[in-house]
Amino acid sequence: MKPLHWLRQPTTLQGLSLIIAGLAGAVTGGIDANLASTLLIAAVPLLLPDNSTARTVASAAIPPVVEVLEKNATAGKEPSKPG
Repeated sequence: MKPLHWLRQPTTLQGLSLIIAGLAGAVTGGIDANLASTLLIAAVPLLLPDNSTARTVASAAIPPVVEVLEKNATAGKEPSKPG
């Protein structure tokens, strides 16, 4: 399948939007790591519909990546001081 044709598919666009949302939320700390992992795992079948091996590898790699992104997001923040 040609890349441009693949990018024009509605499922590809939905998968890419889930990936962008999950990564942005994990990097900024805007969403919980569990929710970011869920968004990214949900995007895998949309992007790789016919490759079960790639889906398995991607699904296994997502939670550790999200944990690292979330730790990096919280590492640079100073603790807030009460009142």
